[in-house]
Formats: sequence, C-alpha cells, structure tokens
Amino acid sequence: MGISINIATHMARCAPLVEGKTDGIMLGRQKMHFRPNWGKRLVRNMAAMGMDVQEEALFQEDGFCESFLAAIGWPALKSLDFSDIEGAEFIHDLSDPIGPDLRQRFDLIYDGGTTEHVFDIAAAFRNVHGMLKDGGVFMSCVGSDGWFGHGFYQVGPDVPWRYWGATLGYEVLGVWTLPRVKDVAPKEIADPTYTRRGADQRFDQPQFLFYAVRKQGEKDSYPPTIQSHYVDY
Repeated sequence: MGISINIATHMARCAPLVEGKTDGIMLGRQKMHFRPNWGKRLVRNMAAMGMDVQEEALFQEDGFCESFLAAIGWPALKSLDFSDIEGAEFIHDLSDPIGPDLRQRFDLIYDGGTTEHVFDIAAAFRNVHGMLKDGGVFMSCVGSDGWFGHGFYQVGPDVPWRYWGATLGYEVLGVWTLPRVKDVAPKEIADPTYTRRGADQRFDQPQFLFYAVRKQGEKDSYPPTIQSHYVDY
C-alpha cells in the first residue's frame, strides 16, 4: 500500500471532506511512494490549493505517511492490518467479521489500496461499514483499470455508486479516476445508473479509482446490490 504523487495531491484536495474527524484508521499502514522530484511537485500542487507546506514537512525517516497527513490537514490515523509487521495498532483480517471492539469505532477510514488485496472483498466492505460511526467518512483509492495482476480485483465506479450509495444509503461525496503517473487532473465519474452502458470507460494508461462516501446511519435490512447495467434490465 502506498501514496504516490497523484494520490497525495488528491488526498490534499479532499482534506475538507475529513475536517472535524478525530478517530480514524487507515487499512494497512500507508507508505510514501515518491520519486526524487515528486516532493517539489507536490509542494507546487498544494500551493495551488492555498496550502503553504515545506517539502521536509511531508516526509518522515521511516517512509510512512503520518507526517504527510498532518501537513495536509488530515487527522492522525492509526492503522489496521492482518499482521503487526508494519506497526499496525489494530490486527484483524478483513475477510473475517469484526468483533464488538471495532464496531462503530471510527469516524474516518482510509483504504489506500488494501481491499483489492483481500480475497473476500465484499466482507472487507461490510467490515468497513460496521467499523464506521454514523456520519463517518470512508475514502478509498484502489486500482481501477490497466494494472493487470496487481491485486485480486480492479474496482469500478459501481462500487461507490451502487453498493455504498444505492444499497447502504451512504452520501456519495465524490468519485474520480486518477492516472498512476501522468500529470493530469482527476476525472469525475458521475452516477452511472440509468445511463447507456453504465460506467463503461476507456483509458490509455493504468488508473486508480478514488472515492469518498459518508455513512447515513444503519438499517435493519438492505436491498440487493445491482450493477448499473442491470438496474432496468
């Protein structure tokens, strides 16, 4: 799991969405995956957003992301992983149901490329839902297209729009695609429901799907999750 230049820039752009959050975790402890010249580029990108941050404030000696999160105005995040090898505070396999100690515990959960590596990805999503407090935000950045063999899955926009939004009733705060390397603006992805061919997209280079959703309480039962192609089939 890691934060590269385009992901870092978009996390900074999304800082207003996590304002006021105080009790959060990241799924897997995130590292900064930066080429030598990307730090200066990130400082320029942040300056364009009105953020005055020095490059040395973005990085820490062990390569992890806590200094970066503080620099962009995110709350401090602990980490959850299936082992303690990278210093995670919470040890849990996301394929297994969470226990009462984790239920409705967090107001922010960040998935920086972990759920795509969990074989039972639906269980991982259900666990995120269970761990979030009402009003909590789930933000995810995962491989979406053109990164063959990286994880078990590549995730499309039907996940935020049809699962988190339509099935669970979350408020969808935004859905975007980001290229892995190319310096271009994120592409906003609208709700594909009732549109011809749903969420079909074509890209000329590998993409991430970055989305943010906000929990709006829990219900006794939920409707089935139907992909946008088949809602009116």
